[in-house]
Amino acid sequence: MRTPFSAQRPDYRRRPDAAPPPVQQATAVRAAATAAIRPGGRTSSLLTTAAPTLVFVVADGVSGLRAALIATTVTGVLILGWRLRARQHVAHAVLGALLALVCAAVAAGTGQARGFFLLPMLVPAAATAGCLLSILAGRPLAGLVANRIVGGPPDWRSRRPLHRFYLRTTLLIALASGASLTAQVALYRLSAVAWLGILHVLMAPLWAGITAASIVLSRMAVTRYRNTADADVPRPPAEDR
Repeated sequence: MRTPFSAQRPDYRRRPDAAPPPVQQATAVRAAATAAIRPGGRTSSLLTTAAPTLVFVVADGVSGLRAALIATTVTGVLILGWRLRARQHVAHAVLGALLALVCAAVAAGTGQARGFFLLPMLVPAAATAGCLLSILAGRPLAGLVANRIVGGPPDWRSRRPLHRFYLRTTLLIALASGASLTAQVALYRLSAVAWLGILHVLMAPLWAGITAASIVLSRMAVTRYRNTADADVPRPPAEDR
């Protein structure tokens, strides 16, 4: 006999002696909003990450590929130095600077400005492949990642409502990443450097939003499943007084 889900986790329903849940959704939302608007927060990180791409596109349109490569390299180094001096998001700064330099190197190697976007195109390709392979393996990627973050049951694969939810979520992520990859490939074939730059810049906040939405919806799905499981647990009859 399967142990009721409610018996596996503490009961946080309203009781005088009950402790509140370890993580409150409203608190998490407020923390995310605060991190996004504070100096050096998520918004600042997105802007500094997008800066090399914007500089490359503008410089390429004004002075050509060579000037774009130089401007992008200088921008990446300046952003890295600024982050290191401020000691804010150092890991992100190093990763962003390396990515900008590698993209510039690929563009220089191909001799075409559109080569700057070859490496970023691998991200949606990998995401699409990972999601589809996880679905075929019966282990939806959203469940492997989001379920652990939100504190869902370890055996979520055997919980049909949760498995179905994570399957659909993974499929939607695969569709979004596949659409992004298709658009980037089409623009690359057309050598539409400006539109490639715009799409590349928009993808960072878009994926941040998809990630945040997946976590919030996963938390809601797990909570709904817990409430349903608690309601289905038979209660012992009241003793006659």
